[in-house]
Amino acid sequence: MKKTFKFLADLKLNNEQEWFMDHIGEYERAKTEISDFAYVILTQLSLIDLKLDAEINVERFISSVMNIRPKKAITYLGFFDISISPLANDGNEPVYLLHLDPDHSYISIKYQPDVFGLQVMRNFITKNVSELESILLDCYASGFHLEQSSMLATLPKGYASGMPGESLIKLKEYELRSNIDFLKPDDERLQDILSTFRSALPFVEFLRKGLGL
Repeated sequence: MKKTFKFLADLKLNNEQEWFMDHIGEYERAKTEISDFAYVILTQLSLIDLKLDAEINVERFISSVMNIRPKKAITYLGFFDISISPLANDGNEPVYLLHLDPDHSYISIKYQPDVFGLQVMRNFITKNVSELESILLDCYASGFHLEQSSMLATLPKGYASGMPGESLIKLKEYELRSNIDFLKPDDERLQDILSTFRSALPFVEFLRKGLGL
């Protein structure tokens, strides 16, 4: 992973097409390493989460560093994301996210709902808030924290102030994050990722249950 992270760090310092094309070989090598890594993660996660299919093409889970904007200069993202899910609900489902970034790497369980999915999840949370709060406490003890950057300043219409789980209802997306050192030796890194994701499986299952998956 060291070469991949060095490429990403260099790309952030040289975010222009000429530099990128001069280092296209490094990009292809990094993309291959990320693809191989995603396959290993998917294969091992599918033993923990039986809804995952180890035969899914992992290329569907990997982001590109290229962000092409019509009629504008090409910009490059200085990170790779691997977003693993069963692909059972057209993307409207929680994912196992691995964010590989030389500035800030982490893994997370993330659910970015559409408008309908958000309403369904909020209603489910109001009826099962004690269960969710218990799950979150266990996840916090395992090193996760709840991302709150999407939290609304006030409750959405139809929800009363002071209700149980008020802060959870204010969220527009649901994400538990945990910092991970991707530069550890391969076996140690893999075990860290798997054990951390395993501890958050009840959160994944809660979200899926709310969506009827």
